[in-house]
Amino acid sequence: MGRPRKETPNRADGLYEVKVTIGKDFNGKLIRKSFYSSVSKADAKAKAEQYKIDQAVYKATGELPEPSVMTFEKWANKWLDTFKKGVVKDHTYHFTYKSNIDKYLIPYFGKAHLMDIQQIDIQKYFNTVRSDSGEPLAKSTLDKHKLILKSMFDAAIDNDLCYKNPVKNIRFQHVSDAAVKHVWTKEQAETAEKYARHCWRLDIVLYLNTGLRRSELLGLKWEDIDFEENTLHVQRAVVQTKGKIVVDKPKSATSDRIVPFSADFGKYLKKFQSDNEYVIGNDGIMSPATYSKHFHDFMKKMSAATGVPELTPHELRHTYGTLRREEGVDIYTIQKVMGHADISITASIYVHNDIDVLKKQLKL
Repeated sequence: MGRPRKETPNRADGLYEVKVTIGKDFNGKLIRKSFYSSVSKADAKAKAEQYKIDQAVYKATGELPEPSVMTFEKWANKWLDTFKKGVVKDHTYHFTYKSNIDKYLIPYFGKAHLMDIQQIDIQKYFNTVRSDSGEPLAKSTLDKHKLILKSMFDAAIDNDLCYKNPVKNIRFQHVSDAAVKHVWTKEQAETAEKYARHCWRLDIVLYLNTGLRRSELLGLKWEDIDFEENTLHVQRAVVQTKGKIVVDKPKSATSDRIVPFSADFGKYLKKFQSDNEYVIGNDGIMSPATYSKHFHDFMKKMSAATGVPELTPHELRHTYGTLRREEGVDIYTIQKVMGHADISITASIYVHNDIDVLKKQLKL
């Protein structure tokens, strides 16, 4: 009698799949889970049975067998330590990854097993997650959460901790990031710059003439400025992480750039040149926290004196880009000068001004 014929894989990708009931979801409903094998259907069934045994052991002892049972919280921390800590900038690690995982993702998914989390659970998270004030999170924040979750589950699949990535075809509501951004008009910018020059506030004048980020402004050294060519080289940034001041490279590769400025501004800037290494700060680096206080105090004083509304450093940077766009500067030039990583970023911020720009250029 011949050997029994081998069963044909029941999936198009050549894998054997077995579905079994393995527990309940967040709502208490029974859930079915797929187990896969490239060897045989029996092997897939064995994996399913082993998974059930591992779950029972965990419930009885609290011990997590590796790798078949792994909680979201444990994997999130392991993923952070392995794939992000020391790999990305310290500031990025804490404020992009760890803070979002600790504040939002772990409190929601917590002790759930990675293999128990399905697409519907991910979608429910994005449907219900809210800020401390009860508002839907901004699109940029939700995009980060989606990116983090996708990367975590991709790594989990690579390490045989689950078989599918549930972060697929996810949609979410959000607070529009396209809300009105506050900027000064040309007249307001001229009034503010005149007042700032009178008060010897170089930082305000720098923002309006170069469009630097706050971190780049605090990292600017006199050696970065070429008074003959009237340019400055952005090649470092100062950030504050958990009370520690960090001097690092700019935000992205495109942020390392040469920014030209006018001859008039060059003459004004040269008046401030000193033996201090950094352009902003009387004795070494000024901390972002200290600078923010000085900046806020001056903004209140200037607004009271001139009637010009208070802006943040980022809004001053945005004012620079907006005024250049209104002058007819193309978005590719603006992208390069402002150091945006992608032209789509520049376009999404400044393209809404195109109609006004066209009308001015056509003298309509």
